[in-house]
Amino acid sequence: MPSRSTAVRRSATGDKKAATVRFSREQKAHAAHVVQLLSPIIPALAVALEPRTEVVLHNLTKFPNTIVTVGGAITGRDAGGYLTDLGVQAVKTGQTEHQLRYRTETKDGLALRSSTLLFKSPDGRAVASLCINTDINDLERAQRILASLTVTEQAPPEKPAEKFPDSIESLTEGILRDAIAAIDIPVNLMKKSHKLEVVRELERRGFFTLREAVELAAARLDASRYTIYNYLNELDDEETAAPNA
Repeated sequence: MPSRSTAVRRSATGDKKAATVRFSREQKAHAAHVVQLLSPIIPALAVALEPRTEVVLHNLTKFPNTIVTVGGAITGRDAGGYLTDLGVQAVKTGQTEHQLRYRTETKDGLALRSSTLLFKSPDGRAVASLCINTDINDLERAQRILASLTVTEQAPPEKPAEKFPDSIESLTEGILRDAIAAIDIPVNLMKKSHKLEVVRELERRGFFTLREAVELAAARLDASRYTIYNYLNELDDEETAAPNA
């Protein structure tokens, strides 16, 4: 079964949500307090970190519409917007460690250096986050020009660590696309073992905490929603059996 620390519960009735993300009243109150303290300084913080830096404040207890305010917009998101795919995975797994200075890209290919700072409630759960995204496109271009003068072989470009959705549809589609691509087999040629691995990756990334995720996965994998539930149950059984192995 899913780890209790994530507070993600799977539906046992086959309704439209495969899982829900739940926070206690105390956790929601702590998140609201953090947001109240930080919201007024977000625009000023973005200016202080210029040039070309975006600061995004998230209330994770509002999952998945977690964005409270944005300063110095770069990724095209606004208040009421969604977590990134990496953020969904962090909430699902109960991540509590800061993520610093990782590279990512916007949907238009703009290179960013990003950091995510987490704010925890007294019981240790992350309930809010401050994300800082700095445009490093021109710096990377200059770096490539300088490297080309001395380097004879170039390493393949690093895969972006995070995607910035502008809608719930682009968020779910991006996670689905990446999970299917990781198997490297066309869906029409996939066997049960391949589809199970896709569902395993989707589960790892928190996909099934999102609205109508089971239906979306079923449509893309050419399977019934009940088949997807069966795959999820198999994964739950594996996780339950693992400590006893």
